[in-house]
Amino acid sequence: MEPRTYREFVKSIITALESLGITYAIGGSFASSAYGEARTTADIDISIVLPFEDAKRFVAAIQRLGYYVFLDTVLDAMIHKMPFNVIDAVSGYKADIFLVEPTLLEESVLSRRRRVVYDPATNASAMLYSPEDVIIYKLKYFLQGQSQKHPRDIAAMLVVQGASLDYDYIARWAEEIGALDVWNQWLAEYRKRSGKEG
Repeated sequence: MEPRTYREFVKSIITALESLGITYAIGGSFASSAYGEARTTADIDISIVLPFEDAKRFVAAIQRLGYYVFLDTVLDAMIHKMPFNVIDAVSGYKADIFLVEPTLLEESVLSRRRRVVYDPATNASAMLYSPEDVIIYKLKYFLQGQSQKHPRDIAAMLVVQGASLDYDYIARWAEEIGALDVWNQWLAEYRKRSGKEG
């Protein structure tokens, strides 16, 4: 069997979620690439709302695609409020599945998600985090791990999205998660380099 391409892997997961009626939103590098500068990745980050009673049919649908995921793993993740993985062993692609918790931030993310065409060649689309929420989560993950991919992704989004971003919304949540100083520093650097100070 020929390995799936990354786009085929992504589309198969999205199709399964939508056919099951599962509420989801895609963030991470997949979303930041859609809003900023494309970069290569073998993973996709997906937040889903998954009640216990839907876990079995979710697992069955994903397994029918030929991917590795197991019911006990999903149930453990639900109990311990941890993410879990869906893996295509043939291609090596991986979906990191985050279970949505009823927090104000996650409820805000779901209410602001939007359908975006991620593959113009096929007109394939998916529900993505808003660009503001992608930035907020990248700030959050930067604080946790200091990975330099996050400021690079945010800088690219600032260049592409520019004045269309809701900067007050970003600042409010950046303060909430303890990242306001980092955000203000990155934003000031972007404005200085782009000649948009003030």
